[in-house]
Amino acid sequence: MKNRFLIWSVLFLFVISACKNNEEEQLVPQRGAILSYSVVGSYSAVTLESLFAGYLGEQAGGALSYEFDISLYSVKYQTIDAHENLVQASGLLVIPNSSTAKPLLTFAHGTMLNSNNVPSKAGSGREAGLLFATEGYVTVLPDFLGLGSSEGLHPFIHAETEATATIDMLRAVRNLASEINLSLSDQLFITGYSQGGHVAMATHKYIQEEYSSEFTVTASAPLAGPYDVSGIMLDTLLLQKPYIEPAFLPYLLFAYNDVYKLYDDINSIFAAPYNTTIKNYIFPGTSFELSQLSATLPESRIPTDILSREVYQDIIDDMQHPIREALAKNNLYDWKPEAPIYLVHCGGDVTVPMSNSEKAYDYFKRNGASNVQFVNPSNELDHIGCVVPSMLLALQWFNSFK
Repeated sequence: MKNRFLIWSVLFLFVISACKNNEEEQLVPQRGAILSYSVVGSYSAVTLESLFAGYLGEQAGGALSYEFDISLYSVKYQTIDAHENLVQASGLLVIPNSSTAKPLLTFAHGTMLNSNNVPSKAGSGREAGLLFATEGYVTVLPDFLGLGSSEGLHPFIHAETEATATIDMLRAVRNLASEINLSLSDQLFITGYSQGGHVAMATHKYIQEEYSSEFTVTASAPLAGPYDVSGIMLDTLLLQKPYIEPAFLPYLLFAYNDVYKLYDDINSIFAAPYNTTIKNYIFPGTSFELSQLSATLPESRIPTDILSREVYQDIIDDMQHPIREALAKNNLYDWKPEAPIYLVHCGGDVTVPMSNSEKAYDYFKRNGASNVQFVNPSNELDHIGCVVPSMLLALQWFNSFK
């Protein structure tokens, strides 16, 4: 799911000064271990107000205070991959310049194919870090496995590694705090948009179920995420209708084959010429964008037109198809969040239908969750248009807990 924050793209034009690493990288057998970090820039609150005010305009609605100057750190840390091997990952840490204890907040970016278009490399998602940090949150922005400085193919929409990469970066920031004189409160907020909404939901769920002795979620706000990937999202992709980003389907299939070993040769499931061309765009460390991959796919923009007819029919007919079963492992709607959770999704979103959030809300209430809210900011705004209002609503809601 695309999270380009197009209206804030001017932020990427500003030069970020880089400083030398404070530590030499070295592998250590510990999740959350810091491998290296470096200061990569800073902004004054006045500069941030000027930057954001021009592009947010009336949408900000008085929600922003621009209280703190901020500093940015690129961080490399250790986490685990889908097969529990220790691996390197990277991300961006943005901190408010303050001597008082501040809450941790993690923000997850949307779908990226280009491994360099990530927060630690001045790519998508970085602007969210600037926004939350100037409002007083120590903001953690993981690049995720297979992106940034992490090797291998990104495990797209794989809930477990989305969560572990995020949790281990939170650990890394805690480990780093004493070295950079960072004071943290005991509060933890979780949010993210699009694929990042799926990441936020996974992180909240995994912390509650497996890491509750180490972290306590204060509140989470998953934004416009695909929480029913085996139902709503698969049905959307299987429809014989044009879709806004047909590259999602091959990206998902390559990623899931890498994690679950569904086929001996993933290229064999595609019709010609896609059985030879798609692999030229989806590979570890790729510099291609999703839009470039989509441009090489059928002009119909029907995602399943890349599949062989036999494979397509098998998926349609077999409710226990391995692809369906793999997707089901990454659904995130049927559980009971204990911490407050705030779902935001626009009704005009056809990329990730709002029914994903409606279904999650219904299941949470049915399962007995007592502190869950769902907000639809607009029935007109699409997936990209909903980014800013969703972010501002999440910020306002988080502020009520500080």
